[in-house]
This record gives sequence, C-alpha cells and structure tokens, in this order.
Amino acid sequence: MAKWDWKQYYVDVTIDGNTMLRAKGTEKVLDIVESKMTNASKTVKKLLTQDVFGDGTGNSGKALDGLLNGIATTGTYGGIAKGTYDWWQGQYDSTGGSFTLNMVQTQCGETTDGSTKPDVIITTQSIWNKFWARVQPAQRYISSKRNADLAQIGFSGIEFNDAVVLADKYCPAGYIFILNTDYWKLVVHRDRDMSWTPPKVPLDQDAYVRQVLWAGNLVCQAPRWQGMISSVT
Repeated sequence: MAKWDWKQYYVDVTIDGNTMLRAKGTEKVLDIVESKMTNASKTVKKLLTQDVFGDGTGNSGKALDGLLNGIATTGTYGGIAKGTYDWWQGQYDSTGGSFTLNMVQTQCGETTDGSTKPDVIITTQSIWNKFWARVQPAQRYISSKRNADLAQIGFSGIEFNDAVVLADKYCPAGYIFILNTDYWKLVVHRDRDMSWTPPKVPLDQDAYVRQVLWAGNLVCQAPRWQGMISSVT
C-alpha cells in the first residue's frame, strides 16, 4: 500500500518595530500587516507551483513529490520501489531530440487504455510554440467537453488527442508531461491549509512575527497512466 509523507512549507512575515513606529496609526499598521500577509500567501503558492514539477528532494526533502518523482521509472514513490514493481512506473521517454508530434503521440498511446487516457499535456513555452506550428488549425482551441472548464476560466490553446496542451513557465526545459488528472490529487492537511500562526514577539528583537503554514503532498495513484518526455529541443 502506497504511503506518502507530509511535505511542509512556510513563509515568515516580520515587521520590525521601527516600521511600526514610522507607520503610526492603527490603520496604517494594519495595512502593512495585510500587505505582507498577502505577499506571504502568494509566495507559498508560487513555491507549490514550482515544486509540482520537481522530484521531492528540494528544501531538504520537504518539497512536494512532484511530476518528476511520480512519473519516473526508478526510485521510490509512495514507499514503493519502482524498480521492483514495474506497474508502479510511469511511461518515460528520455530519448529526446527535435520535437515531433509523433513522440507525443507515442506517449499518448502508452498512457491510453480504452476510456482511460491523458487529458492534460504540459510543457515549456518554447515547445508549446512548436506544438502550435504543427497541429491542424482546428486543434488550435479548446473544444472538447472534457476541457470546457479550462476554457471558461480563460485558457485558450491547443488540443491533441482530446488533451489540452498548456505551457507553464515552471516546467523544466526540454520536458513534456502527458497527464491523466483523474489519478492526481493534491492532499492538504486540514491543520496546515494556508493557516497562520498567532503573532509572536521575539525575545531579542523589537519586531512582530507571524508565519503562514501549508502541509500536504501531490499524490499520483496510477503512475502507469502518466507520461513524460525529456531532452526535447
């Protein structure tokens, strides 16, 4: 049975005494606190977005078990050794080379079984541009019912084999991820869901300190239906 560790994130919010004195007035101090808290929350979300594409080793092992870890063919994932159980391995093509639609088609085939098939493809902006140049004009917009919700929130792009193709600035260079999101889940600890610590006053500082906390992990329940291509140019 697969088991994942909790991964932890936090960002400090510190306001020194001099800043509070210069701000004067309760309302101005509250404005500063609110601004810093908003920025801290955004920082945590940015870190999570970056680590979605990682291998779980960042931040001394406290980073999310990202796509690189979940789709790999080696190593341990969820406490299960991929080298021992091939059914726990993703579909990974490390051959690389110049981008072709055929390399993506091959991985889509490897991750398809009847109605089980990829619904999202994520890559870099550079590779996305090459996708755009090669697909048929009719594929240059999101049209399938499965991906209609993405279109409704502002995504416009390409569909390939009914999977929406997206570019993400945090996707590592040369990578294409072929995902079936039915088997991915972001698990969040109820006590660390962007929660805030009470205000603290350090003993050796004239300052006001709080922390925003998050704990959870990105879990893939079926790596064999996920694909990954690397070293694409």
